[in-house]
Amino acid sequence: MRKILALALFFLITSCAKERAYDEMVINGFDDNYSEENAPLSSFVDKIEVMPLKRNSEAILTGPRKIVCYKDKFYMLDNNRLFCYGTSGDFICFIGERGHGHGEYINIATFVVFNDTVWLLDSFKNTMMTYTLDGTFVSEQEAPQGTLANVEDAVFEEKGLLFMANYIFNDQNAVYTRWNTSTNQVDVVEKTPLQTDGTKEAVGMHSFSDYAGNIRYILPFSDVIKSTKEHALRFQTAKKVLTDSDLEGMTNFSIMTYADHMDDFVGFNNIFETKNYLLLTFSNLEYVVVDKNSNECFRRMYRYNEDAETFPLINILSSTGDALIGVIEMERYDGKLKNKIQEYISVPSEEDYDYAIVMYHAK
Repeated sequence: MRKILALALFFLITSCAKERAYDEMVINGFDDNYSEENAPLSSFVDKIEVMPLKRNSEAILTGPRKIVCYKDKFYMLDNNRLFCYGTSGDFICFIGERGHGHGEYINIATFVVFNDTVWLLDSFKNTMMTYTLDGTFVSEQEAPQGTLANVEDAVFEEKGLLFMANYIFNDQNAVYTRWNTSTNQVDVVEKTPLQTDGTKEAVGMHSFSDYAGNIRYILPFSDVIKSTKEHALRFQTAKKVLTDSDLEGMTNFSIMTYADHMDDFVGFNNIFETKNYLLLTFSNLEYVVVDKNSNECFRRMYRYNEDAETFPLINILSSTGDALIGVIEMERYDGKLKNKIQEYISVPSEEDYDYAIVMYHAK
C-alpha cells in the first residue's frame, strides 16, 4: 500500500513539475545582454513618426500620463481631463465634464476605449461613466463599494469584463482585480505581500499590456511576467529574486524600497507589447526588449544622450497594434536632440506646439 501511495505521489509531483514547465517560458539574456549604451532602435523599430499637437487655448497639456489610439483618434489623460486629438494634431474635444451632477466626474482615475465607447472610471464617486467617441454622455454605473477606490488603470478583457490594476494602500494589496460589470462581481486576480504605511503606491504607471486579447501583467520584484491567456514568462537571472517571505516584511513599500534592493532583481514598472516584442522599463533607469520569437532579451540603460546618433525612446505611454506610443514635451529637449526630433516633424517651427506624439512602429 505504501509503495502504491509513494508511486502515486511521485507521478503527482512529476506531473505538476511538467505543468509548471509548460506554463512558463524562460527568457534569456537579462544578465548577459546588458549595456549602459542605448541600443539602436533599428534593432526592433522599423519606422518613427512624430505628430505635433497644435496649441489650443482651451486645451492646455501639462503632463500626459495615459494615451490610447483608437480609430484615428488619440485619447489622452492629463491633469484630470480627457483630451481627444485627431491624427493631424488638432484638438477635437474633451470627454466628460467635471462636476457633482449626473454624468459628471470628480476624479478620473483612468479611462478605457472599447467597442466605440469611452469609459471613465471615477475613483471618488466609485462610478464608471460611458461616452461616445465624440464625448456625448451615454450612461453611468456605480461600482460595488470600494471597487474603484484604488484603481490606477484598466482595460476590458471582453465586453462587460474589466481588468483593473490597483494602487497598494496599507494592507489593501490586491494589485489586480476583475470586475464583471454585468453581474457586479469583483474577483482578485493577483495580490502581493507588500504593504504601505499610509501612502498609495502604484505597481507601475502601465503595469499591464493588452495585445490580441491577452493581458500580461507585472508584480514588484518579480522575475515572472504573468498572463491571462498565454504562458508566463520567467527571466533567467543570477540576481537574487525576493521571495514572498522577503516581501511580507516590507510594510512601508514605496519607490525608495527599490533603492534598498538595487543589487537584487527589482522587476519592472511598465510593460508594452507588439507582435514580436515586449518592452519593459524600470522607472527611467533601464529598459528591456524581449524578442517573443526567440525568447531572448537585451537590457539597456534608460537615458537621454544628446550626442547619440540614433533617435531615443522617449516617454513611452502605450502601445497599439505594432506601434509604441510616446509623448514629447518639447521644452525639455535642447541642442542636438531637439534638432533630431525636428527632423521628423513637418511643421515650420517648434514654436507651433508644446507636445508631440511619437509612434515607434516595431518590426
